Amino acid sequence: MDREEQVINEAISDKHLNYLKSVLIAQLLLEANDELKGSKAFRQNIKYQVGKTNKLLEEVYQEGFNTVYHNNPEMCINVLNKIDGLIHKIKTATIDELVMIDALVDRYFENKDEINETQTAEFTKIE
Repeated sequence: MDREEQVINEAISDKHLNYLKSVLIAQLLLEANDELKGSKAFRQNIKYQVGKTNKLLEEVYQEGFNTVYHNNPEMCINVLNKIDGLIHKIKTATIDELVMIDALVDRYFENKDEINETQTAEFTKIE
């Protein structure tokens, strides 16, 4: 494979990963919007806007999500749960904790290979 083919393959891979990320985040947003129903924040205008957003997201991303989900349901659910858990940790963290979390994330990106050798991530077996 020559350099040009490699660049094209990397670009396609990045686009696919970005699309996958968008699909998964859209699914989390749909689920979060469903959880707003019945809350004080879910008033008429918000209800209308959330409904419009949900409809648009479902039209654009539902087929992609179904493809990802049916390809590997366990992995898909685990990734969604990990992203949702991370978002929950960020939204409930104090300012001091957010500063520390940011520093830890920076340290991870500076030393990915070393950290990946010593740390593990676990997925839940789903039956």
